[in-house]
Amino acid sequence: MAARNGAPPTAEQQLIQPHVDLRRKVREVKSRGAGDDPVARAEAALKILSSNFDTWMKDEIEVVGTRFQAWVSAERPNGELRNAFFRAVHDLKGQATTLGYPLVAAAAGSLCALLDRLPDRDTLPFDLVDQHVKAITAIYRESAKDEGDRIGSALVGALNDLSYAYLAEHAPEPPLD
Repeated sequence: MAARNGAPPTAEQQLIQPHVDLRRKVREVKSRGAGDDPVARAEAALKILSSNFDTWMKDEIEVVGTRFQAWVSAERPNGELRNAFFRAVHDLKGQATTLGYPLVAAAAGSLCALLDRLPDRDTLPFDLVDQHVKAITAIYRESAKDEGDRIGSALVGALNDLSYAYLAEHAPEPPLD
């Protein structure tokens, strides 16, 4: 067989013949026509799913609350209980905006920063962690979904200010991405 430029393979090149013809493994998707709009289809599917968003949000917040209580009940040790709490908060941070609660995502992001950048229980401001968990629960309970909610926005802004001021004073600098 010829190399890319049409010449036969040299000693440094190796020609590998596939053992499986992948074309047999893939099915062709037929076009739905000129009027097909995949974005519109995706938005319609999202609208159908959105009827479940509040239930999913409630479930995620309950997981955060349960893992927080387990960590507190065990006297806030470093280790698996703290990691489980962090993972639940991190999941909530990632899902809350999609589920229609960007203020919850912002509060969870602030809490994630505290938990991530202050890995030792003795440097972590427990009262501030507790305030974040209570705020997340209140924001959901009061349906303070976005920045249009004055009280919810003020609450998240205050939590962010306190968290980042504390981190600036007590935490090592985060690594650059």
